[in-house]
Amino acid sequence: MRHLLTAAVVILSLHSIAYAEGNIVPNSGFEELKGFSGENPAGWWSWNSEYNGLTSESGRTGDQSVYISSAPSRGSHSGILYRYRNVVPGKTYVFSCFVLNSSKDPISGDAYGQLSIEWLKNERETERTWGIIWGPETSKTDWTRQEMTATAPAEADACNFVIQFFRRDGSGAYYADDATVEVK
Repeated sequence: MRHLLTAAVVILSLHSIAYAEGNIVPNSGFEELKGFSGENPAGWWSWNSEYNGLTSESGRTGDQSVYISSAPSRGSHSGILYRYRNVVPGKTYVFSCFVLNSSKDPISGDAYGQLSIEWLKNERETERTWGIIWGPETSKTDWTRQEMTATAPAEADACNFVIQFFRRDGSGAYYADDATVEVK
C-alpha cells in the first residue's frame, strides 16, 4: 500500500510539473486591459500601434482579441510581440495563435499575416524563424489556428514571439486571439 501511495504522489508531481510548463505567454487571450480599445494588450508590445491593438469587435474566447492592420502605404507592416527572456538554447518552441479575417476590412491583394520568432543575444536580433503566411483566403467566420515550431539557436538568450501583418500591394486587417507558446 505504501508503494502505491508513493507511486500516486510521483505521478501527481509529474503531472503538476507538466501542467506548469504549459503556455509561457502571459495574457494569451488578450483580456487584460479590458475596455482599452486600441491599447497594447498587457505584457505585449506593438509597433505602428495606431494600426493595431485591443478590440471587442471579435474574440475567439473571452471578450477581446487583437486587431492587426498596417499603415496605408505600400510595403508597410505592423504587429505585436511578446519578449521572452528565458530562452534555453536547443529547446524547441511551438508558437501558435488563432486568426480571423476582418469582415469590415478583409485582407486583400498581396497582404498577409505571419508568425515569427526573433532570436536575441544581449537584446540584439541574431536570426529569425518565419512561420507560414495567411492572406485573403483566411476565413471571416471561423477562427483558424496558425502554428510554427523552431529550435532556439546556441547563442540565444531571449526571443520575441511576433504576430504581424505585411501590407505589400494589398490591404486589410485580421484579428488574433489565444496565443500560446510551449517549450518542448
